[in-house]
Amino acid sequence: MTRTTPTDWLDAGLAILATDGPEAVTIDELCSRLDVTKGSFYHHFDGYADYETRLLEHFETEGTQEIIETVESEPTSEAKLYRLLDVVVAASRQAESDPELAIRAWAQQDEAVRAVQERVDDRRIAYLRSLTTDIVDDDRADSLATLLYAALVGCEQLHPPLRGDQVRSLFDEILRGYGLPPTDHRDGPGESGSAQTDGDGSGQRGDDS
Repeated sequence: MTRTTPTDWLDAGLAILATDGPEAVTIDELCSRLDVTKGSFYHHFDGYADYETRLLEHFETEGTQEIIETVESEPTSEAKLYRLLDVVVAASRQAESDPELAIRAWAQQDEAVRAVQERVDDRRIAYLRSLTTDIVDDDRADSLATLLYAALVGCEQLHPPLRGDQVRSLFDEILRGYGLPPTDHRDGPGESGSAQTDGDGSGQRGDDS
């Protein structure tokens, strides 16, 4: 029998949520996806309500906290901001497996989910603001942070959503409006393609050309 961890169940739930919506995230579907019995589910969770709570916590951690921790390895606020935009652009290329849109739709119907979504949005904008205040004047930092995040959310909401270079181009236009250099149009972290990096592989931002 397949051995599973709580993370396996939570990852499976987010995958189902992304493609089929919250109604499809059932114990039966989870067991089918993981090829295990319901006994395995109840070994890890007290019931579906417990699972749903932990699923939302997992979404918050994976989609916000882990990204912030990755970006924080950069030495300056500007480097952190551009690394963050790279991460976001890379993630947008895998939109089919991203639960963000499904979570937003679910939040319109469920108060507990709405509270999580509001907390996620507030935290992301606050983190962006913590970076932009070190990069532009204080009276423009808030609007820059809000515009970048609103642009991302808007890209996700369009049908079909904007992805990859389309998202990057929109970010670039916002950055130019604040007198900042655009992203360097290389692929984001972990992507393959025509990315150009420095000889040491660091992939630092180059001149706009």
